[in-house]
Amino acid sequence: MKPGSNGSSIPAGGSVWPTAIFWTTVQIGTPPQDFPVAIDSGSGDLDVSGKGCTGCVTKPPNRGYDPTSSSTSKKNFPYKFSNTYQTCDLKHPTAPCTISGDLYKDSVSLAGLGPVDVVLGSIQSQTSNFDQFKEIDGVMGFTFASNKNVFSQLVSAGKCDNVWALCMHQGSVSNGTLTIGGADPRLSVDGKVTYVKDVGNGFHSVQVNSVQLGQASIEVGEAAILDTGTNVLLVPTAVLKEMEKTMCADSSLASCSDLWNGKCVDLTDSQVAAYPPLALQLDSIDLEMTPADYLLKGSPLASSSSQYCIGIKDGGSAGGSGFIIGDTTMRNYYLVFDLAENKIGWGPVNKDKCGSV
Repeated sequence: MKPGSNGSSIPAGGSVWPTAIFWTTVQIGTPPQDFPVAIDSGSGDLDVSGKGCTGCVTKPPNRGYDPTSSSTSKKNFPYKFSNTYQTCDLKHPTAPCTISGDLYKDSVSLAGLGPVDVVLGSIQSQTSNFDQFKEIDGVMGFTFASNKNVFSQLVSAGKCDNVWALCMHQGSVSNGTLTIGGADPRLSVDGKVTYVKDVGNGFHSVQVNSVQLGQASIEVGEAAILDTGTNVLLVPTAVLKEMEKTMCADSSLASCSDLWNGKCVDLTDSQVAAYPPLALQLDSIDLEMTPADYLLKGSPLASSSSQYCIGIKDGGSAGGSGFIIGDTTMRNYYLVFDLAENKIGWGPVNKDKCGSV
């Protein structure tokens, strides 16, 4: 791939509910085999379900990694791994989930690029609360460059530019599109992308100046982590309380207090539409959410499929700050991680193309 290209775009599956992740496939081994992996901007390793794993999902497209079936597979020191995550338990977003298993080095390709050598985890066990791995059992992290990171290995080998991007929208082919090595101008409206500084130290982050709820403004002044592996919006405790107070001051909103207290309720379309729009105000762009983006059906907390639950949760100390922008905000945008220029791009998603290329 030539430097400065528009990258290589491939289908991404998944959903906010019930999968709670967006995923794609990587090719591992010689001969190569497809493995589904969550697209995770909040971690840095490649881990896939291993043959004989306890608690892993075995139904297609999942498969167990078998090192004996790859001529390029080698055991890798220290031979064992254990990784713990947050925002993986859908009922308790700050609860930890853990996967563990064996380490190997093998040939890996992504989006038609490669192969490159990557140290990967073959999952042999996972905790039962790892809800995000109930449909797709594996993860590919894009943060923290190392020999465990597929993308950074591709960049180091000169296979692509240090830029990747993602949009999440149901199209004719898939539920989203992942771009490796550039930004694909087809995937944002008129190819437009607005960039802000990546202020993260480790995790990719953007500075949020305030939260706009309808006509009300809540001062924030905090950095928010961008995590494609988190399905909802997590905010610091103080911000959450202020958002609840501001929103529920409007007594005309149906079941407002119940929603903010963690209950799931039945709402009509007009009752949902009566809730205020929400915007996270950055330096040069407002990240906009409609009521339908934060009042969500399909939650495991709901007692029926018709109920709505609020998709704004207390972040506690998740990621350190408790402020994590997840898929419900991102899905309105073509999100560009330009690691070369240390900036994050937001383009209004082209719904005619995202998921259809």
